[in-house]
Amino acid sequence: MSRPDLRFSRTTILDAVPYRDHRDQWVRSAQPPRRQRPWKTILITLGIVLVLCCGGAIFGGYRLFKSVENATEPARTAAETFVTNLENGDVDAAYGLLCKPTQAKFTLDAFKDGVSKQPKIQSHTFGGVNVMNYNGKVSATVALVLTADTGFTERHVFPLVKEDDQWRVCGQPY
Repeated sequence: MSRPDLRFSRTTILDAVPYRDHRDQWVRSAQPPRRQRPWKTILITLGIVLVLCCGGAIFGGYRLFKSVENATEPARTAAETFVTNLENGDVDAAYGLLCKPTQAKFTLDAFKDGVSKQPKIQSHTFGGVNVMNYNGKVSATVALVLTADTGFTERHVFPLVKEDDQWRVCGQPY
C-alpha cells in the first residue's frame, strides 16, 4: 500500500504562498490569492493628502490674518486714541500724538485754537485702515467716521507715520 500524498491534505503556513515541489514545478496553494484593491489604497492616500492640505490652508490663513492684524492694529489704535482725546476735550494729549513735522507746523496754542473752532466730536466709528511700506518708510491711513455734536457725520482719513516705533497722526490732523 502506498502512502497518500499529504501535501494537499494539511494546512500549513506555506499554503498561503505558491511553492516548488520536489519536481521543481510550481504548485498552487489551497487558498485562492487575495484580490488586490488598488482603488482603496488610492482613495485612502488621497483622503490623507486632502486632510493635510486643508489643514495647511486653514493654518496658513490664520497666520496671514494674524500678521495683517498685527500690522494694522497699532495704527488703528493710535488714530482712535487721538480722536478719543479730542472727544474728551484732552487737547494736550491729542497734541502729543502728532508727528514732529505737524507739531512744528502747529504750536500747541494754534492747535487748541483750531480744535475750538471745529464742532466738538461726539462719537466715532472705525471705517478702515491701510498700512504701507514704501522704500522702508512705513505709513498708514486710518478712516474714522466722526459724528459731531451738531449731528453732522463725516468720514475723515487720518494720515499716520511711524516715529520712534510709535504711530503718530501727521499732516492736517482735524
